[in-house]
Amino acid sequence: MKIDKLTKNINTKQVLSDICFSAELNEVIGLIGRNGSGKTSLFRTIAGHYLPDSGDVLIDGQSILTHPELKTMIFYIDEQTHFLSSYSLKKIGIFYQNAYPNFNYEQFIALINAHNLPVNNSFRSMSKGMQGLFKVILAITSNAPYLLLDEPFDGLDVIVKKNVIRLLLENLSDGTRTVIIASHNLNELETIIDRALILKDATIKQDYRLEEMRAQARKVQMVFRTKKVPSFIKENSKLLRVQGRVIIAVFENYTEEIERQIKEVDPVLLEELPLALEDLFEANLSRESDYQLFN
Repeated sequence: MKIDKLTKNINTKQVLSDICFSAELNEVIGLIGRNGSGKTSLFRTIAGHYLPDSGDVLIDGQSILTHPELKTMIFYIDEQTHFLSSYSLKKIGIFYQNAYPNFNYEQFIALINAHNLPVNNSFRSMSKGMQGLFKVILAITSNAPYLLLDEPFDGLDVIVKKNVIRLLLENLSDGTRTVIIASHNLNELETIIDRALILKDATIKQDYRLEEMRAQARKVQMVFRTKKVPSFIKENSKLLRVQGRVIIAVFENYTEEIERQIKEVDPVLLEELPLALEDLFEANLSRESDYQLFN
């Protein structure tokens, strides 16, 4: 699937601007952005719920705008316009069986029973945790090649969350599907994704492949003899914290030359810290007003 220069305006506000990325089969991609950054709008536009003002969504080189049948290759549930909430889980399954040509109804019922979900109860009568688990079951059994999951871990307790993640990973092992997950639960997201797309100012600002990022990037704590931050550090890193003489920064391409330059200014302390997905989120998406910086 290729997202090609996707742009969308809603009520004169630009919510998506020139979005470009490709999603290959057998990838798990995290879509990360602050509240209101456009994650849900992007999902709605990819799924065809919104028409883009410009740009396109291509599957195998074909546009879903001119080939609407391709929408059955994309699974997405829009929380705000989910009109099936009053129906029983069984009836919802039948609806999706008619909507998705490769829907596996036998697997659907088997997973419902295996997780003790009340098949004859309405969706809205269930707890948030049960609803989240059910939506992942729907996504898996749709057999759509591209799954768009919007906050699938939101509001789930620890046990249900682990079940959802395990169920998702077990059913992606055949390598025939791609999952894009928008989530604020970065700790859980980091354990399952291959890539992280950073959405800011209505566009994709960064596309991290986590294996490469872990090999090249470093989170470093430094303490200098003065409160002045060396200019080469500002130029080569993203500052996470500056408090007095203590600096914590993320270097996305930490080289021997950068380490040599740091040591040349004779820091009181130079220490590498564990680098997490949350650090990339903070480095790319925080504003100066979010923190009180002491220089």
